[in-house]
Amino acid sequence: MGNAVESVFSATRHGLCTFHIMQNAVKHLSCRKDKDKDKDKDKENEEDKEKEESNILADFSACMFEYEELENFEEAFHTMRTKVEKQTWFDSIYKVKEKWVVCYMKDAFTLGMRSTQLSESLNNDLKHHLKSDLDVIRFFKHFERVVQGKRDIELSSEYESRELVPRVKMRTPMLVQASQVYTPVIFECFQKEYERSIAACTKQLNVEYEFAVTISTPFEAPTFEKECKVIANPLEQTTFCSCGQFERIGILYAHALRILDLMNIKLLPAHYILKRWTREARSGTVQDRSGRNVVENPMLAAVLRYKYLSHKFVNLATPASRSEECCVLLDDALDSVGKVIAAKLQLGNESNPDKGCDTQVIAEKSNENLAAARLKKKSPRKKTKKRK
Repeated sequence: MGNAVESVFSATRHGLCTFHIMQNAVKHLSCRKDKDKDKDKDKENEEDKEKEESNILADFSACMFEYEELENFEEAFHTMRTKVEKQTWFDSIYKVKEKWVVCYMKDAFTLGMRSTQLSESLNNDLKHHLKSDLDVIRFFKHFERVVQGKRDIELSSEYESRELVPRVKMRTPMLVQASQVYTPVIFECFQKEYERSIAACTKQLNVEYEFAVTISTPFEAPTFEKECKVIANPLEQTTFCSCGQFERIGILYAHALRILDLMNIKLLPAHYILKRWTREARSGTVQDRSGRNVVENPMLAAVLRYKYLSHKFVNLATPASRSEECCVLLDDALDSVGKVIAAKLQLGNESNPDKGCDTQVIAEKSNENLAAARLKKKSPRKKTKKRK
């Protein structure tokens, strides 16, 4: 699958689902239970094993989500590996560490998603509506109902994002601007980061426009988060933070917001506002990798014309059916119009020479797809004479 993603979606990056990795870790770290074990086995040893396993799982989770430096990850993973009896699975998962470890995924645009939650949500909804004994027609009816439900939820969310006004806690120019641009959910995330930026402490480094930024926690005995390095450019109104949160999620975090405030930039620069997080995310056109506009429903215009003409024909046929003379007149008119339409359609097909070529190309590609899948094309059997 990884090779297919790399070849087809060359501009993307393939990652592994962290949820399934943790499920496999639990399975491979669980103690083997003997069927003939004594009931009077020492319970303290079992409790110690369970604690040790939970500690290993916690260490594995830290390797996946917490260590942002390669050296720290390598050291922690090596230490954890020595505690595990069977190291086969650990060796195999370590070989693909670039696809699941946070320090290797720092430059990947993941939008904060580390699991296959979207596709699994759709699969879960389909399981509630589908059964194994459904025929093809009933299957597609249930499938269209599920998809329509998803579209209704999306439409409702879009309406709320356009109509509802988010609650702005501080009437600063940047927050007011963000409340008008971002969707309510994204604005709440941005507003939290803006509040954290107020509690940030900065220290200018030896190089000009390079700062060390740390965030203090709002407790009685305040503690400080990990220090991040931020490089600023006041002319271009840009900041680069070592945490890489904007590159991964597309929302400025507290470190960068603090430095923007130090440079007296009170409005969010346009290059830091991603369209996908705004209220106008669905406006405009989407293009595929060939540069062609993607149409959400290519048959939508034809369906609308069909509904309009059907309604008009029904309204015309209803009164005409009461008179035999009108029925004959309408029948003759439809026959003549049908001949004109058939001639127009035939003329349109002849004026489009690419149609025939398309079918030929698709037919040639089928053999290539079979070869890529390592499947042999079944050749038709020759008919032989029957035995006498």
